[in-house]
Amino acid sequence: MASSTGKLCGPCEVRYNTTTAVSWCMDCDDGLCSSCLEDHKVNKASKKHQTIPVSQYVEVESVSSLIKQECEEHDQRLTFYCLDHCVTACALCVPEKHKQCSRIKPIEELASNAKTSAELFNVERGIKELDNTVDELKNHSQRNIDTIKYQQKNILREIKSFRKQINEHLDNLESNLLKELEDKSDQNKAEINMFLAKLKEKGEKIKTTKGFGEKLREEREWVATVCTQNEAKESVLELSTDPQLKQLVSDLKGFGMIHVVRNPCQIKTDAWEHQRAQLNVPMTAGKEIDQTELKLIREISFGVGKSIKDCAIVNDGRMVFADYNNDEVLVRNPEGQLLKSISVDMSPYGLAVISSITVAVTCCKHKTINIVNIDDCVVKQKIKVGKPCCGLSYHADKLYVLAKHTGILEFDLAGNLIRTIPVDVLSSEGYLCFYKDTFCYTCYQDFDESFIACCDDNGTEIWKLNVADSGVTADNYGNFFASNSSDSTLQIVSGDGKKPKKLLDLHDPHKETFLEGVFFDKNSSALLVACTSGTARLYRVI
Repeated sequence: MASSTGKLCGPCEVRYNTTTAVSWCMDCDDGLCSSCLEDHKVNKASKKHQTIPVSQYVEVESVSSLIKQECEEHDQRLTFYCLDHCVTACALCVPEKHKQCSRIKPIEELASNAKTSAELFNVERGIKELDNTVDELKNHSQRNIDTIKYQQKNILREIKSFRKQINEHLDNLESNLLKELEDKSDQNKAEINMFLAKLKEKGEKIKTTKGFGEKLREEREWVATVCTQNEAKESVLELSTDPQLKQLVSDLKGFGMIHVVRNPCQIKTDAWEHQRAQLNVPMTAGKEIDQTELKLIREISFGVGKSIKDCAIVNDGRMVFADYNNDEVLVRNPEGQLLKSISVDMSPYGLAVISSITVAVTCCKHKTINIVNIDDCVVKQKIKVGKPCCGLSYHADKLYVLAKHTGILEFDLAGNLIRTIPVDVLSSEGYLCFYKDTFCYTCYQDFDESFIACCDDNGTEIWKLNVADSGVTADNYGNFFASNSSDSTLQIVSGDGKKPKKLLDLHDPHKETFLEGVFFDKNSSALLVACTSGTARLYRVI
């Protein structure tokens, strides 16, 4: 009998019977009918084997086929996994490329804790996320077209402005030169006319000197003397152009050039996350915080009058900032150039990324959360918190906000308050992040009372330290980057709270540098740090 899944029972096939498989043995890599499954479960050699429904195996098989089984370089089976580099390796790759790596594990050892197919790969979720990624790529490409149109207008305006400046400058030079030509022409013609008048007068005198030899000699000497003087010399007007202008005309080949810069796509797919799940490699199996260092990529200046609180990075690499003083959300490109300024309610503070085009921001004085479309530059929705609010985090279609003297409030995206998680929120200055059913939050009050704390999903405190009082964000391994506004330092704290390490000290006795919001971009391993002094810094986490 033909199987609807295309899978037949392996033991029955050996007996030349065609029976539909209802289960699949992950250890034997073979199908089992209902009868053979019962035998398989009681057989001493196979009773501990893992079996799953064959329908689930078919779903897994389609995904597994996408995962490379052999090394492309050595044509050998991939049997090892390097936790340091997060890549698979064959037996020849290990001594060639991973000699210094300390965490090389056999794939079989990691796969011994492999999950069932339902956990291994959820097809519906995978399709949905892939569809979302395609939509993000479409949106990104459309935004790119809009950006190019905007850049084209700006460059055209710049070219015309430059041409106008050149024309105005050349017109001024021409006008000055023509004025000089006119002045010198008039001056020379006046001098010649004066000389002609003098000669006319002298000619009349010469005519009256007949018979007076001595007088005639004097006039002859006068004429001879005059002929040697400047006024008798011929005036010639000549143009001497500036050598630099001639050089400019000969060297200038054009106004400039239009360059196309190809920035790498920042949109990441989730394929690696599924492969990681198959190998059961937890995200927290990362490096110790002692190994963490920061390398400055760029510094961003916002100008006078800006007071930046929180910051964030969306999937396409754009950076978002909350400008507390000017009631704006600022959007900048990955190079730090301003793209948009979006007006929101008073005193924007905490930021949370909802999607590649949507962020949420708390507005302290209005006691609201504004949900902002950063492409259309509009506030799509306002959620009334009703209490002074600051730090904000987003997870699984829920918004979590720190509310003064209340705790952590959980809202759905429709604005409905779901629950209140009781924690100590002593002031309206603090930040919040969510990581795997735990919250990490900070509170700034007096110098001695500021803290960073971690609690579980019910608000039960796990640990509490006094090393930070401002922005907080989690890395890929469950450690927390946290800033201290009081002394302008940045710490990394281990997930269990037992080990803090200072990464930055930006204290400057001659300049105020108060660190505020921090955001770790899991796609690019970049850390964005904001300062109330109107600057931000982007670091590579290494």
